[in-house]
Amino acid sequence: MKTATKKQSRYSKNSNNSEPKKDKFIDKILENLDKVNANDWEAYTNFKGVFPINLFTQNRYNGFNIMALFLDTMVNNCKTSRYATFNSISKAGGRLKKGSKGCVIEFFSFIFKHKETGKIIPETEVKKMTQDEINKLNKIPCLKNYVVFNSEFIENLEELNLSIIDEEPQEIECNEIENCELFISKIIAKGNLKIKYATSEVAFYTPTFDFIEMPKREFFISTSKYYSTLFHEIIHWTGHTSRLDRNLSGHNNKESYSFEELIAEMGSMLNCLQYGIIEEFINSVRYLKGWSTKNINERESNLRNAFSESKKAKKYLEQL
Repeated sequence: MKTATKKQSRYSKNSNNSEPKKDKFIDKILENLDKVNANDWEAYTNFKGVFPINLFTQNRYNGFNIMALFLDTMVNNCKTSRYATFNSISKAGGRLKKGSKGCVIEFFSFIFKHKETGKIIPETEVKKMTQDEINKLNKIPCLKNYVVFNSEFIENLEELNLSIIDEEPQEIECNEIENCELFISKIIAKGNLKIKYATSEVAFYTPTFDFIEMPKREFFISTSKYYSTLFHEIIHWTGHTSRLDRNLSGHNNKESYSFEELIAEMGSMLNCLQYGIIEEFINSVRYLKGWSTKNINERESNLRNAFSESKKAKKYLEQL
């Protein structure tokens, strides 16, 4: 489905233009995108039964970790997407095959430091503190990387003790697809989102009049295509000056237009994966692969900035 607003900004109006430092998580995604063979697209499309989960806890991964692990599953031609860290595998008595390569994932957490002493306070202690005690702490955001390995790289998988406690932070369980409508209804009610349906093949968001126009639902060949398109336009909607104030100058600025499209595609993919819409993942990968072959000199910083902006958009929607 062609989308009218499908490409916009390298940087949002509020973003910092300084060059980000090297990022292992982004590096691994770009490395795997480079390995994806366009001739093998059809072989990559059966993701329904291999949603990325932790080998030991059986918890689903979340956010962009899903994309990173799906890509890793694709390029390694694995049949499952069960992952665990080297330490967890070793504790369970497992041995990795020679030459096994892991995939970098990331988790967001906080470090708590006492304002006066500078002492780091464990989160377990913070949870027991009174509000007055908590007010004496600085809450510092911290992004942690973990390297995980697909279970197919474990030589003696059948011998493993799968009851061990894994050291990865726990992920929030993904919601089912039927919750999409509840999510969209909340945005309409609390965010005053306006959606118009027309007998047209084009979906678009207009910042001038602040509404989304969608083809009628029956025009879509699948439910997944309907939701992925709608989520894409909703991410554009978050960029309005009254919301996150991104650069929505559209076709008037080719670079800005291209970057905003990347944000919308990533945000759509995040929402789709959260609600169990897997079928459109391969199309998002097609888009990311095509985009990542352009702007080679700045693609890491651009991709990182797009990740950041799409996460902000998703968070904005969730907090309505």
